[in-house]
Amino acid sequence: MPSAAAPARQLPVYFIGHAGVGLLFDESQRNRIVQDNLRAIGEEIRAISPRPKAIITFSGHFEAGEIHGPGVIEVNVKKGTQIMHDFVNDFHDSAPFVYEYDWPHEDAPELATEVWRHLTKSGIKAKRVERGVDHGVWVPFKLMFPPESPLDVPIVQVSTFHGYDLESQLRLGEAVASLRNEGFLIVGSGMAVHSFSSIAEIRDALSDDAQELTRQKVLAESRAFDTYLRTAVTKRSSAERKRALLALEVLPEFRRSHPTVEHFTPLLVAAGAAEDATGIEPLGVDVVEPGMSYLNMRFT
Repeated sequence: MPSAAAPARQLPVYFIGHAGVGLLFDESQRNRIVQDNLRAIGEEIRAISPRPKAIITFSGHFEAGEIHGPGVIEVNVKKGTQIMHDFVNDFHDSAPFVYEYDWPHEDAPELATEVWRHLTKSGIKAKRVERGVDHGVWVPFKLMFPPESPLDVPIVQVSTFHGYDLESQLRLGEAVASLRNEGFLIVGSGMAVHSFSSIAEIRDALSDDAQELTRQKVLAESRAFDTYLRTAVTKRSSAERKRALLALEVLPEFRRSHPTVEHFTPLLVAAGAAEDATGIEPLGVDVVEPGMSYLNMRFT
């Protein structure tokens, strides 16, 4: 593995739309586009020189445990982590092979401890935990860093805050922003739109006509929120971006697009870590469908 050195410039921040495990075997046209988008981001990350010393990940499937109370972050310090087959759906009958998937990777407990110390010194309550790698990380990374082009730096998993305080997620991003100057690449993994309840509305409609009308309604909501979000997140001033992102919460499309917020919060962390970015770009081909948006972003 090539040696990592402190970067001559601040490392970028990425947000990726991670999708579910179906991303790895569904052959639909939409899936192929999402796959290609992620592969291109993986190639971009592998081309960064000098190499990052680690990637800090914030996943929509790693929210701090409610047991700790509000305002606490978890940092994984386990060595030799296994991937977790933590899928929403039960694939044992339809696609049992997904439980055999693996993704070889490197951990770095000493770097994770460094991140934990940084958070505590920044005034954030943080606990060290030992856990596996959730599918919000390993599913997209399995595409981005396949066996023929593996990831050559370790990952450090950091949780988002538990709960609905969106401003706290931006503050978490701000707290880790300076680590970009110390060789850490930051990747938030979530979804710009993530609404299983909206998808269920389409499925449960009582007729084909009703199903199509519901599908069009949900698609319009998803596209509208995706558009509002892009406008907010691409503001270069960190203060303006923060205000614009927090203002999204009052939109009716927000709760429709995020009945729960755990897939939205990694984007807020990434946006907070971006500070006053000079370049903010959506990456790849846009994919928005009823109840889902696979937005990818780069902040430099």
